[in-house]
Amino acid sequence: MLRRILLMIGALFYLSQGWAQAYPDKPVRIVVPYPVGGPVDAIGRKLAASLQAKTGQPFLVENRGGAGGSIGADVVAKAAPDGYTLLLTIPDALINVVATVDKLPYDAKTDFAFITQVASSGVALMANPGLQAASLAELEAAAKASPGLAFGSWGPGSFPHVLGQAMVQSTGADLVHVPYRGVAPAIQDVLSRQIAFTFGPSNLARQYAESGQVVVLAVSGEERSPLLPDVPTFSEQGYDAPVFRFTVWVGLLAPAKTPGPVIDFLHRQVDAILQEADFRDFLASLDFKPAGSTPEAFRQGFDEEFPVIIDLIRSTGLSPQ
Repeated sequence: MLRRILLMIGALFYLSQGWAQAYPDKPVRIVVPYPVGGPVDAIGRKLAASLQAKTGQPFLVENRGGAGGSIGADVVAKAAPDGYTLLLTIPDALINVVATVDKLPYDAKTDFAFITQVASSGVALMANPGLQAASLAELEAAAKASPGLAFGSWGPGSFPHVLGQAMVQSTGADLVHVPYRGVAPAIQDVLSRQIAFTFGPSNLARQYAESGQVVVLAVSGEERSPLLPDVPTFSEQGYDAPVFRFTVWVGLLAPAKTPGPVIDFLHRQVDAILQEADFRDFLASLDFKPAGSTPEAFRQGFDEEFPVIIDLIRSTGLSPQ
């Protein structure tokens, strides 16, 4: 009996090694649940090119934006668990939407296999210069003087939506939420002065601030952005709610039940890419820090973060729609 068990273990190990060595043998798609032009899309395309260089197989980015990232996430949740459809996303599509989207078509806790976190960053508040606001206090005063100022988010339940609602809760200002299908269209409406402010990556905030198209008033997270060293954090300006100290991670996932050897293979490839100077420099140009984590650590962090963010979202008064 012992000999049979050892033979079975050996056979399973051989099959798993063979599977890993054979994967990938055809193109792999990476679904980014946000439009072209945003930071997740940029990281996805850089990561896809690096994975293609390492494996010799095409890794193709497919943008499926909308509904806070849930449309693209649902595509991956329902895909075959064979490693040929992956998800690159921020927490919004896995956590935030659970508290804000009614009848979500997937279970974020059970429908995905976690591969690794790739990078993390805070977000910057970019305001319309026409508001004549040079700080959050002046933005708050403008909002109270002109009730109904609109702010843009990346979609219902997205991190910017939560930040905006938290600002309402913290200040009592009358702000109107306008959801977009991603960061790029929201920024465009700030540039054209259609809305009062939105949130986005620090590299774009610096670019538009230098040309006088926006005024950057704050960044989320515990520390100031290296790209915007003169812009204070929310916390420095008296916004004490925990949500203002959060950053956004970008993570790689697969459908649940994707074979372990494939998950391990992808983790090893991404971990190696994160050590490359070229990739790290690219992330720094976007004001992202390389993350990297084992599948187990990624899953554990997600399980710990999930209830905290859900409670924070609900504390802002948001409810499923």
